[in-house]
Amino acid sequence: MNLQIEIERIFGNNTFARPLFYSYPGGLRFELSEPGGVVDQFLTALRKATRICNDIFHGEDELVVCLRAYSDASHFIHRPELRALRSAGILIPSARSIWREDIAADEWYSEDRPEYWINVAFKLPISHLETLLWGALAKDLAPIQPQFNCILYLFNLPQGVMVFPYDDRGMDVVGPNGTLLRQLYCQHQEYLLDYDRAEMDSTFASVTPSPPSGPSGNKRFK
Repeated sequence: MNLQIEIERIFGNNTFARPLFYSYPGGLRFELSEPGGVVDQFLTALRKATRICNDIFHGEDELVVCLRAYSDASHFIHRPELRALRSAGILIPSARSIWREDIAADEWYSEDRPEYWINVAFKLPISHLETLLWGALAKDLAPIQPQFNCILYLFNLPQGVMVFPYDDRGMDVVGPNGTLLRQLYCQHQEYLLDYDRAEMDSTFASVTPSPPSGPSGNKRFK
């Protein structure tokens, strides 16, 4: 399977747009960390993200991972990032899809050196889920290792849902499967980001009908 084609077929052209929640209407935005020390913040974020993702990937044997790196060369990712993945037990299989997206010249850091987004997508057993979340959520938290300093997306392709754990602060969940998204909205109300709650409510909240009266039946983050 060409994972690039499959991802773009299911999720369209805004798959990797950021901020994802605002670029892909009808999604969810979860707040993960809470006030406290760095370790406590991280562990809280990991616990919440794992609980949500367990519901997203319930019944699945595998998931699709997409790692996305900013590059000024044709290589996928720097060696330190590969070492971080290996140290976490994440080995990129030979069956993978790799593609490059050109970045507009007016967005280059250097005027004389072309820059790209390099993407690599591959399948992993679902048993790697918490490790993947660990590496993504530890980003920018120096005491927590290992951490993945590339951008990481997780896909449940059969169910049409994608997960973007952008750092310990939060996680976006989007996709065309409105039924599953509504279930997550109802099951994890306490984790929804209050800043964007009104927008999520407008999409997923529904009024519960009143029982018959008688026999006749009358939110800041990136």
